[in-house]
Amino acid sequence: MIIIGVGPGDPDLISVKGKRAIEECQVIVGWGSVIDRFNDIIGRKEVIKLSYKKESEGLEKASKLEKQGIKVCVLDHGDPGVSDWQFIDKLRLYFEKVSIIPGISVVNAALDELGEDLGRNCFVTLHVRGEIDKFLKDIINCLEMERGVLVNPEPYPDGPQRVAKFLLNNNINAKIIVLENLTLSTFSRSEFTSTSLSTSDRKFSDLSIMHVKRIDRNKS
Repeated sequence: MIIIGVGPGDPDLISVKGKRAIEECQVIVGWGSVIDRFNDIIGRKEVIKLSYKKESEGLEKASKLEKQGIKVCVLDHGDPGVSDWQFIDKLRLYFEKVSIIPGISVVNAALDELGEDLGRNCFVTLHVRGEIDKFLKDIINCLEMERGVLVNPEPYPDGPQRVAKFLLNNNINAKIIVLENLTLSTFSRSEFTSTSLSTSDRKFSDLSIMHVKRIDRNKS
């Protein structure tokens, strides 16, 4: 089974190797919002769309097909090696042999948009199942090292506000940039402080990434 990193949103950012793999696969698996970007390549192939309620059911069906000798590919948003370990670990439970084709991560796209370098920043994802407390603490640890932090917030309309409130509760004043729908035609960039974001009633896209940078304590 092949996991294909399909990039951060713009379908033109998929790699040549990833596109070729989609063309060669017989069954395509993935979340609907990811699969729909590549309908022109997928054509009439069999498609198994996953959902949170029926994820296991879809993967079980795909696993049975793969064991019959049918070539199965899973399309994964961004790059499979960046913040998607829970999904990848689950795939390994259903498929004995897994290979991965890397993709461009939203982290790469965000760094380029911000004019930043990963060497001066950390990355923390809150887009996980289960408790997020330890990941929130990672944000503080990175800020204490005087590094910026790219944060993949919880995929809710108020996901960025939740991060801002957490920062305020820990007496952290920060400059926050929220990038929505990065690489898509609906892309937007908005700047806040911890305070202004925490009180915002704006509803953010689930395709958002934040950059958090602590404001100098002597100037806050």
